[in-house]
Amino acid sequence: EIFNETTGENEIVAIEIPTKSLFKSIIIASIYIPPKTRICCDIFHKLHKLNNNVMIVGDLNAALQHMGSRKTNAKGRQLQDLLEEEKIDWILTSQPLLSFISNVETHPTIGSTSGHKPLTLEISIGVEHKPTSPRTSFNFKAANGIKFRKILSDQLQLWNQSRTINTTVKIEEYNMFITNSLLEATQAAIPKLKQATSSYTISEATRSLIKTKHQHYRRWKKNGQETDKQLYYKYKLLLTNSLRNDRKDHYKKLMSSLCQKKMYSESVWLTVRKFHQKRIKQSLPRIMNYNNIVATSEKEKANIFAEFFQSEIYAAPNNTLPFHDQVSNRVNIIRNRMQNTADIKWKKITPEEVKWHMKQLRNSATGSDNIHNRCLKNYTSQLIDHLTLLFNSIVDVGYIPSVWKKANIILLLKQNKDKHQPSSYRPISPLSCLGKLLERIIKQRLLLELNSRNILPQHQAGFRPKKSTMYNIIRIERYVKSQLHHP
Repeated sequence: EIFNETTGENEIVAIEIPTKSLFKSIIIASIYIPPKTRICCDIFHKLHKLNNNVMIVGDLNAALQHMGSRKTNAKGRQLQDLLEEEKIDWILTSQPLLSFISNVETHPTIGSTSGHKPLTLEISIGVEHKPTSPRTSFNFKAANGIKFRKILSDQLQLWNQSRTINTTVKIEEYNMFITNSLLEATQAAIPKLKQATSSYTISEATRSLIKTKHQHYRRWKKNGQETDKQLYYKYKLLLTNSLRNDRKDHYKKLMSSLCQKKMYSESVWLTVRKFHQKRIKQSLPRIMNYNNIVATSEKEKANIFAEFFQSEIYAAPNNTLPFHDQVSNRVNIIRNRMQNTADIKWKKITPEEVKWHMKQLRNSATGSDNIHNRCLKNYTSQLIDHLTLLFNSIVDVGYIPSVWKKANIILLLKQNKDKHQPSSYRPISPLSCLGKLLERIIKQRLLLELNSRNILPQHQAGFRPKKSTMYNIIRIERYVKSQLHHP
């Protein structure tokens, strides 16, 4: 979307589509002008400046006698002036785009109260190919859990149990084997999620009224009988009421889905995402700028973001904060107290530990390996044993599988920021769920060690259980009061 505004009650929304043909891109604009509103010619000039190859669809409420109307109205005369300027063609598309249009057809009305007829056409130009998303969405509601566990067990049995996992190459191979086994079971037992339509489903009564209304409309236009005309308007009114009732029923179902005991329930957030889908509605602008570089193609924009994130976002800062020095000093004191650190060994991760943390996993987004936490929670005893062996091998060798470090970056536009600048976007990098499972296990052990040795300072509230920013606010308040009472 490159244009969205209302000027003098003239509503316009325009999108730009990259193409493979002689046009680099074309603009398709939707314009609505109310019956009692004059045409604002500025919007046509703005579109023409953006791109010469423009197609305009919509409702202008303009009538021209030489185009088939019974008479010419004021907006028709305005439209005629625009046509004479040769800014647009009478079919409201520019040359040479007009020569690529074919198979223009008018269809019967689809039940709308305005009585507008849909118009279809074909444009014989190919759009610029965009790679499909590497992420795969599955319909877990239709999952076959028994089939998933059976296939997973069969796949995991193919591993040679006598092999030792003591090198980085073997860790990569073992992790790839477990990942492929999970993917094999997932693809066989869980169907892929189909793209859901955003609109509600109309009732059978409404479908029947639409069909009946179309029949009377065609009969009226063919025979010109007054009775057919009256029946057409009768069913048109009935259809309007039926559509209104369908919308009311849909709204009631929508509100009932929010009435859940747990706020973090699947049905609640499914409803919220219908109204607030940033990732779906968000689109990058046609032109982006960074360090005097102008990017127009998808590849150029990706390179700009890569350069920006590498140089300004993911650059490693120097550890010069007082907090870092305080923690380092505390760790050195504890280390000096230990006579022989070689005697302190890391306890092996147990299957019970893996199972407990696996049950606590949330249904978060997948990483680049497309392994979902829901699949991990539908575990088998064999999967627990294999993951335990993999995690212990990773800790012993000190090597993280490379796929766990890869992520497909998702860009979210910050509020009230310029979308043409890469600094206006917040990157999100979903990592592998298998890697995050190991992180949870190590984090739990580190927290126990940090708390038992009292390494973290008391004033640290971030990333600590049962503490928040309110903790430090109260702490400062108490300190100020104590200083006031003891001058």
